[in-house]
Amino acid sequence: MASSQANRRGILLMLVAMGCYVLNDVFVKLAAQSLPPGQVLAVRGAFATLFVLVLARGTRAGWRTSLRPIVGVRCGLEIATALSSVVALSLAPLATVSTLMMAAPLMIAATAMALRWEPWHGGRLLAAAAGFAGVVLVIQPSARSEVPAAGLAWALLCAASLAARDLVTRRIPATVPSSIIAVATTLAVCLAGLLLGFVERWAPLTRHELGMLAAAAGCAALGNYALIVACRGVDLSVVTPFRYSLIVWALLLGYAIWGDLPRPEAAAGVVLIIAAGAFTIRAARRP
Repeated sequence: MASSQANRRGILLMLVAMGCYVLNDVFVKLAAQSLPPGQVLAVRGAFATLFVLVLARGTRAGWRTSLRPIVGVRCGLEIATALSSVVALSLAPLATVSTLMMAAPLMIAATAMALRWEPWHGGRLLAAAAGFAGVVLVIQPSARSEVPAAGLAWALLCAASLAARDLVTRRIPATVPSSIIAVATTLAVCLAGLLLGFVERWAPLTRHELGMLAAAAGCAALGNYALIVACRGVDLSVVTPFRYSLIVWALLLGYAIWGDLPRPEAAAGVVLIIAAGAFTIRAARRP
């Protein structure tokens, strides 16, 4: 098991990463109203690559480590995560997609314990399940039949790739700098978007769209870096439940930007998420 100090660091970085991801989603959703998925990934990826290259300054000696097969696997999972999230959001309501994506921490906790990467603890699984129930209360997903099945499928694929990506990140040797992983995965997503350009019809970019994608890139780059560091040298079943803080960030930004206020059920969900996270930490400290 990881130390309590390492777990606290991972939790803090996870909170930062989720806040960045919510901002990224806001900017991407605005830009995606007029641009195809591949163009969004390519343009945002180009900006993001510049940002992570700045973060990676001073780690030139570690560039060769990016050629390790396990880093390539993470790049592939990053591409699957980015593409499936954009496509899912274009086909299904945001609340429905978010609910399915938040199944990723449950997948991670169950897989990490099943593979004996971390000690089995039923309480942690129950806490993660409680957190998921809180997510459902907060975002109140739609059960309307007009939601396309393809959108649900893409959202589930995103959740699975998210879980697999974080599990792979845990297995990357500590000798591979986090900044190198961030550069490799960000560049991979950008190249994937460019390849999609061969089968998409790209639209001319306005200054507004460029600004939105540049802002999204900065948030995504910082979020990716924080997430990579958050998942290394920690107990994933302790840190990953704090992915649910994404919903809290969404509530705060929704109120700040659009004046949205949560209903009583949503407020109860937030409390449940916090309680589940606190229980997870307490359970992890028990011998």
